[in-house]
Amino acid sequence: MRGPSAADLRLAALFCGVVGLYDVAYVVTTITGTAMLGHRVDVLFPDFLVFHSAARAFFESRLDIVYDTAALTHLQNTLYAGRLPFELGFRPFLYPPVWLLALLPFGLLPVDWAIATFLMATAAALVVALRRIGLRSGAILAILSAPAAVWVVLAGQNTFLSATLLYGGLALLDRRPVLAGLLLGLLAYKPQVWLLVPLALLAARLWWALLALVATAAVLSLASLLLFGADFWLSFVAAAQQAGTGTAAAEMFARVQVHMTTILAAAKILGLGDGPAMALQLGGAVLAVAAVIWAFGWHSSSNERTAVLVTATFLVSPYTLNYDLLLLMPAAALLFLQPSPAGYRAIERPLYVLVWLIPTLCVDFNEHGVPLAPLVILLFGALACRRLAALPKVELPAPAATR
Repeated sequence: MRGPSAADLRLAALFCGVVGLYDVAYVVTTITGTAMLGHRVDVLFPDFLVFHSAARAFFESRLDIVYDTAALTHLQNTLYAGRLPFELGFRPFLYPPVWLLALLPFGLLPVDWAIATFLMATAAALVVALRRIGLRSGAILAILSAPAAVWVVLAGQNTFLSATLLYGGLALLDRRPVLAGLLLGLLAYKPQVWLLVPLALLAARLWWALLALVATAAVLSLASLLLFGADFWLSFVAAAQQAGTGTAAAEMFARVQVHMTTILAAAKILGLGDGPAMALQLGGAVLAVAAVIWAFGWHSSSNERTAVLVTATFLVSPYTLNYDLLLLMPAAALLFLQPSPAGYRAIERPLYVLVWLIPTLCVDFNEHGVPLAPLVILLFGALACRRLAALPKVELPAPAATR
């Protein structure tokens, strides 16, 4: 397959190198408090503090407070008082019980060791997955030092792991469907990222992978039910219902709107009411579902098909933040490194630059009432769809044998 020209590779290496060096310096100086080279971060690793406190609540026999936002926030203020510059006010645990299963080992560690171990382990797993999809060391280093990765690290989020499971699973669909389904089933801990994956497997008629996905999610759910009890699951359901109320959504929007990348958030930033904003979000979700069914129902595996699924993820969910955009970076790297036979379209090079920078740019643009992130995501999705439509039509293979 025709690759990018030497000039394109040199420019990409220079661009990613400069951006990556700045990002590393920004992260290091922010964590050490030696300088402020970018956006001010008041609380380091805030999302991991939520994760760690939920695990600590389990070991302290206080499982009942995990889905009680006020009580869990109070626990965080108590456990991490020495590292917090001020008292936290709203730090809920918004994940299903299966995620708490994964967090329990980290709850046995002091919080600083837990943060370092979690981030290094999930980043190392991502490196393995990115190698499996054909990316070389330079591209992997660029992704790990991209602006999106900065926000993953500073938030202490799980996006390295999400990207590992998503891309690792998709890479194995044709050769090891059961293993692929297992990896994709493990992603069920993050519903907003996982939601379209079963639909994609169903559309592609990948029955063994779909069966493995469902079985994996079911086993995880059963394990968490046995360990935590039915009341804990009922608390999760109640918390999820509460999170969907207007009051909770408004609270979350007020606190994290500058980091949000969704159509819903963009509409609200532009001043639309809740009704019109949700209508636009639903329109994006319908478009996302249709794109995934088309991509996986009528096309075989390709970088373009993967890019359509990843882009659709950001259109269907009303609650993705800028650290989630790390999921787009491997898809962008793959499309850049393997252009179509006709070469890059006029919009491609500047669009790749925007995709790379939008995780940080969106903070500034959102603050100033110009929410560009959904537009960039839509353009990237349109590019992926156009490139996918131009590929030779190939009859979908019969599902591979189990292995």
